[in-house]
Amino acid sequence: MKKELLLSGYEISYDGDFMRELYPLPREVDVQLEDLYQIALEGRESGLNRLMRLIEKYPQVPVLKNYLSILFKSMGKIEKAFEVNRWVVAEHPDYLFGKLNLAAEYFTNEEYDKIPEALGESMNLKELYPERDTFHIDEVLGFFKMSVFYFSALGHFDEAETRLEVMSEIAPDSEDFEQAEEYFTDFQTLKSIDSLNIRGENIMEVTVNKTLLTDVTTPPVFTNPQINRLYESGFILDKQLIDEILALPRQSLINDLNKVLKDSIVRFAYFKTQDEDELSEIDANFLTHALFFLAELEAVESVEDILEILRQDEDFLDFYLDDVLTEYMWLILYKTSPGNLNTVKQFMLEPGIYTFCKSPVSEMVVQQLVHQPGRRGEILEWFRDIFQFFLHSKPEDNVVDSELLGLMVNDVLDFKGTELMPEIEALYKREIVDLGACGDLEEVKRLFSDEEDMVIEREIVSIYDIYEDFKSWSFYDNDDDDDFDLFNDFDLLDDFDEIDEIDEVPNFDISDGQPIHNPKKVRRNDPCPCGSGKKYKNCCMNK
Repeated sequence: MKKELLLSGYEISYDGDFMRELYPLPREVDVQLEDLYQIALEGRESGLNRLMRLIEKYPQVPVLKNYLSILFKSMGKIEKAFEVNRWVVAEHPDYLFGKLNLAAEYFTNEEYDKIPEALGESMNLKELYPERDTFHIDEVLGFFKMSVFYFSALGHFDEAETRLEVMSEIAPDSEDFEQAEEYFTDFQTLKSIDSLNIRGENIMEVTVNKTLLTDVTTPPVFTNPQINRLYESGFILDKQLIDEILALPRQSLINDLNKVLKDSIVRFAYFKTQDEDELSEIDANFLTHALFFLAELEAVESVEDILEILRQDEDFLDFYLDDVLTEYMWLILYKTSPGNLNTVKQFMLEPGIYTFCKSPVSEMVVQQLVHQPGRRGEILEWFRDIFQFFLHSKPEDNVVDSELLGLMVNDVLDFKGTELMPEIEALYKREIVDLGACGDLEEVKRLFSDEEDMVIEREIVSIYDIYEDFKSWSFYDNDDDDDFDLFNDFDLLDDFDEIDEIDEVPNFDISDGQPIHNPKKVRRNDPCPCGSGKKYKNCCMNK
């Protein structure tokens, strides 16, 4: 579509009061709008009833429902946030930002075919709202940005580029234009990568050693009976129980916790095959609890026991650890092997180990350098030895893992380990690095010179901080409000379609009559925009 057609039939307003005139606010709402927005952003549960009362009193005001969606999202109730988003579209079909949020949700979930349902088949603003002759600049930019995302994702780069040119003409310095341009470039790169088989020619994978299944069903006997409570406490431990366990005699406590680690392995078949009525899913968190306690105790004598957990197969790791493996294993290792890099190096050289059991070790070593810069020479040698080992290994050794090597190159990039370029170049020459994990050699060289892309110093937190952080994870819900039905309670959408269940957090914030803003370009060490809580480089960067 030509640029002229995309802008024809309407004027663009730059007036800051235009949106308030378009969607007038009652005085009672207007005076507390800023406060409500802050409450929503902070996820304060106290704001739920306050917003619902105002929505019931002023059902014609879409911004209140948008704030409700922000509040649910901040509280970790993602499905409720999506539900409200659909509510906005159903109740306020003329509210463009509601449609953009819905389109953003489809985009994030890669349901690209649904985006025209929200924004129109022609992706033309005037055709979407033929009765309007004026749009605010934020509306126009938000619409064009989503159009660029949509066409880029489909590979229709001519259409996307035309809309980019329009944005460049009307707001070249806007954040929306910057984001749209970056996504356009990223999608072009991804398309070209796909066409070139980005993973490389000689990608090597390891065959992961299977966890040995036993018929053991009898639980261990602990010196400290309080340890049994780890098997029945769910995903979150309360402070009182943590205090009580940490107050136990150190050595007997460590011995008991090591028994828990061993129990997770020898009784894996038992726990895995239990009926849901006999064993709820949260009971499997006893292993996670034990690992966190060992970390808090800085139990260096337990390193081998912890590494034995990391020698298990994916089925075992998914059952017990899931995201804890990628998010906190580095910290567990950091606290339990502060000066024992040789032990973890030998682990890195073992055959048949799952990629994401070795990658937290590499990340841990980088964090040792970040927190202790004087150890740079030691840590460079650590990486060099491992790279040299892989360079001289054969496929039948079952140790060379191309994805792991890509992730380790990423880790070296984090601390600008340019001294390792000879080894990195040799790995690329042998073509055993997964290019999808870190890019080609030219990209690696470019990143080495990128001063902005430095490693983030990860905080060494306590066990109390960890469980507090868990409360913000999207699947954790500390309020049993499943009976709360937004629509039925207020009789607002009697014929509303059943809400589809969506698992991922969208990469878009719902706003108060402002355009949908993505974060700035996501860097490798930033939180992944999909909402998983993982680093971008360890999550969606390569998808």
